[in-house]
Amino acid sequence: METLSPLLPLIGSLVGVLLTGAIGVATYSWQERAKRQTELTERRQRLYEDLNGALFGLILAKTSQDRRRILADIEKGWLFASDDVLAALFDYMDIYDRHWVDAKGDIQSLIQADETARRQIEMAMADIFLAMRRDLRSTQISESLAKDYMHFYQCGMLAGDPIEITSPD
Repeated sequence: METLSPLLPLIGSLVGVLLTGAIGVATYSWQERAKRQTELTERRQRLYEDLNGALFGLILAKTSQDRRRILADIEKGWLFASDDVLAALFDYMDIYDRHWVDAKGDIQSLIQADETARRQIEMAMADIFLAMRRDLRSTQISESLAKDYMHFYQCGMLAGDPIEITSPD
C-alpha cells in the first residue's frame, strides 16, 4: 500500500481527467443532437408553411403552369415531412385529383357550388394541418375539433371572383 501512496494523486488526477472528458463528450453529443433536432423542426416548419400556401394555391390555380409549380412544391414534402403528414397529404391529393377531373380543372368553382365536394376537401386539409401540428408540437386539438374548425370562408375561397395566382419569382 505504501508503494501506491505516491501514485494516488496521479490516479485521482487521471480519473478526474477521464471523467471530465467523458462528461464533455456526452455534453457535446447531447448539444449536437439537440441542434440537429432543432434544425429539422425548423425545416419542417418552413416546409409546412410552404405546403399550407401550396394547398390553397392549388385550389386557386387556373393554369397548368401554376399547377405544375405548386405540385412541385407539394412534392417537396418527401424531403422532411413526417410519415403522418405525407399520408394525409397524399390522401388529400387523391381527393383533389378526383374532384379536379369532375370539375374539369376548376376546383374553386366546384367548392363554391358543391357543398359535398367542399367538405371532402376541407376535411382532407384538416387532416394535413392536424398532422403538421402534431409533428411540430404536442397539441390538445382533437381530430373532430380540427374538422369542425376547418372550413373555407365566404370572404376567401368561396368568394365569387376567382383569385389570380402570381408566381413569387
